[in-house]
Amino acid sequence: MAAITPYLIGYVLFFLGAALFVFQTFRYWQRLRHIPGPPGWAWTVIPLFRLHVQGAIYDKFGELSKQYGPLVRIAPNTLLVSDPNVLRRMSAARSPYTRADWYIAMRLNPGQDNVLSQRSEEKHDDLRRRMVHGYSGKENLTLEKDIDDCVLELVGLIERKYLSEPSSGRLVPMDLAQKIQFFTSDIMSKLSFDTKFHDLRDDADNLGYIHEIDTMFPRIFSTCTIPKVIEFLTDVGFLGLFAPSANSNLGLGKVQAITKEQTAKRFDVEGKPKADKDYRDMLGSFIRHGLTMKEAESESVMQLAAGSDTSATGMRATLRCIISSPSTYAKLMAEIDEAIASGKIPSDENQVISNTNAKELPYLQACIKEGLRWYPPIAGMLAKKVPPAGDTVCGYFVPGGTSMAYSAKAVHHSPALFGPDEEAFRPERWILTQDGGDEPSAEKLKLMEQNNELIFGYGKYLCLGKSVAMIELNKVYVELLRRFQFSLMNPLDAWKTRCFGIHFQKDMWVTVKRRPKP
Repeated sequence: MAAITPYLIGYVLFFLGAALFVFQTFRYWQRLRHIPGPPGWAWTVIPLFRLHVQGAIYDKFGELSKQYGPLVRIAPNTLLVSDPNVLRRMSAARSPYTRADWYIAMRLNPGQDNVLSQRSEEKHDDLRRRMVHGYSGKENLTLEKDIDDCVLELVGLIERKYLSEPSSGRLVPMDLAQKIQFFTSDIMSKLSFDTKFHDLRDDADNLGYIHEIDTMFPRIFSTCTIPKVIEFLTDVGFLGLFAPSANSNLGLGKVQAITKEQTAKRFDVEGKPKADKDYRDMLGSFIRHGLTMKEAESESVMQLAAGSDTSATGMRATLRCIISSPSTYAKLMAEIDEAIASGKIPSDENQVISNTNAKELPYLQACIKEGLRWYPPIAGMLAKKVPPAGDTVCGYFVPGGTSMAYSAKAVHHSPALFGPDEEAFRPERWILTQDGGDEPSAEKLKLMEQNNELIFGYGKYLCLGKSVAMIELNKVYVELLRRFQFSLMNPLDAWKTRCFGIHFQKDMWVTVKRRPKP
């Protein structure tokens, strides 16, 4: 008998591994073979990974849902859902669905979970319970005033550097996308741990944080398609070599260093909260409700990263639509002028409209709803895992353990609900005809409202920062548009935008003139 050589053992192991891979691939293909999808995507995750790398998931997911229906197979073990009733059922308080492996990539530090990446239902619920008070505004009593101060800083920056005077030949281009990012970054750094980055004051990305987020997040959302690889590289310590360093002078590492510094002030040497300190920012609330030092550091960085970019996307998209739609602009400005005349908006431009009064302006609220619908800020897969017993979804049986992803564009541009002009920006669709809008059916309007709720998540996965984001949106449009007239410098190419899971927009060039007094 011939001797068994190392080469023979190697060949045997190789073919066994190859056979196992083929078997696993076939098994995954077979279990979901009855669900439609683009050819080839059922066999490998490569097309889905490539789509994320290209930054094209928002539009492509919409196209796939339109072509194949409300349930589409987009990877060996991943389905794309565009039925809002299914999405609500998956996220309901007592739903047996859980977060899928997709969320592993949402760890900003390898191996360290936060409220967004945590997949344990028990731990996630516990974190939310301890954090919700910080977002409510009931404990950080200066929350609205802090946002007002940032609004006035944005106004001041425009007045100081970017006002154009066409009659005298002075035209000053301004990248509105960048200034909005400075605005939301300053707000979240102030609210999170009372250390404003002062990007608006200095008209600069002072810490390089925005640049690093714009570089890092596309990678994060791309790797969410290969969670098992991320988990393996984390377990062996490889990803830890590339984690942001608290010794950095710029970027996410610098933000983490600031967060650690602010957190350390609030704990003693034994890691217990200092009894003689009572900070009234979000971080202070988190600590009062039981977050440990490590948890407080992690959550503060995540809320800054997630909160500033998503709010900025909503603002940019809505402003783009308002300033490029003459009829929308005229109606909104008429409502704003009437509110100033009636005292709902302060006539003193050193003051900012209150959140309460902004909610009473129906056309403003319609513009906000339509802007979020037209360009939902969060468009990532947000995949949930089917419970072990499986489930029937959109008429198909789906085996347990399957990942169910979210098709943001298909949900919020549904022809059945928003057609036939679902691609158009039309705020009147959110107002009943009896109140001067376009919608004759109160029942349909209710369905539209329920649909829009999904923009901020739902049920046990509802975005904790929703109330803060809505305060920002309620104020910023009023205070910018009452003072300034914005003109897109290139209406046919208004911005550069890509979507990896959240949108990255830049080069939204405008000119700004002071608006004449009404």
